Amino acid sequence: MPRLIHFFIKPTHINFIGARKPAFFLSLLLILISIGSVATKGMNFGIDFKGGVLMEVQAEEKIDMKDMRDKLSALNVDLQPVGDNGTEVLITALGRGDNEQEQMKIANVIRQELGDDFTFRRIEMVGPRVGAELIRNCILAVVLAGAMITIYVWTRFEWEFALGAMLSLIHDIIIAVGLFSVFQLDFDMTIIAGLMTLAGFSVNDTIVSYDRMRENLHKYRKMPIDEMINKTTNEMLPRTLLTGMSTIIMLTIMLFLGGSVLQGFALMMLWGILVGTYSSIYVAMPILMYLDVRKTMENKTKNVNPFEATNE
Repeated sequence: MPRLIHFFIKPTHINFIGARKPAFFLSLLLILISIGSVATKGMNFGIDFKGGVLMEVQAEEKIDMKDMRDKLSALNVDLQPVGDNGTEVLITALGRGDNEQEQMKIANVIRQELGDDFTFRRIEMVGPRVGAELIRNCILAVVLAGAMITIYVWTRFEWEFALGAMLSLIHDIIIAVGLFSVFQLDFDMTIIAGLMTLAGFSVNDTIVSYDRMRENLHKYRKMPIDEMINKTTNEMLPRTLLTGMSTIIMLTIMLFLGGSVLQGFALMMLWGILVGTYSSIYVAMPILMYLDVRKTMENKTKNVNPFEATNE
């Protein structure tokens, strides 16, 4: 165990900036695959977006899921156990019918197939109009979150840092959404929550690295920018690994033990942490070199009143 801890805290000297070109190619490839998949295959939207019938049923004894699936095999439904005793099941029929009357017919068919052995505790109809509105609102929420984060970074740092954080965030969101499109995983409101959480985690990691980068730019004024980026990234690597690993352990437990309700959220966060850590190193940091952030900071320093600088 002490050796493992020493591995995470010992200083490293990895040439991250030297691998920027292969990393840019990998990022471009993943982004093109993600955009292409969304454009051709689309997203496998859940009932929150597509509309359908949501029913919660309960039995006196433990429900045989295989038997229930056999009874409803003619319908396009999804079954999800609820609770710990196995007597409750959530049934969703996705995208069936354009109005409430058609959806009610589907609910009646499910009632007939299951018979009198089940108590129907809840029946909800989600129309496609509600789904379309949710899609628009979710896109708007993600865009507004990204815009507010960019404005904050812009006021906190120089504009080069804000641009780097924004591009890194866009990179992470596109690739994270692409995973769910490529493998046609269920995309519902839980995934949106995971996506928003991912955005905050990714930007937080980038901002912490940027803060150390700006500190080093003031401290080592003669050091070449590529060496500065490598130095900063290596200094932040133990913190990144420890934070990422602790979060990954928690999310892995959630993925396998949290049930189907939390699996999508956990998968989104797991993939997002990997992509977000990668983008903080190979997207956000190299952008500072191409934008020549040192020149901007030097010009800003020259324009500062020396008395004000002394007081600071």
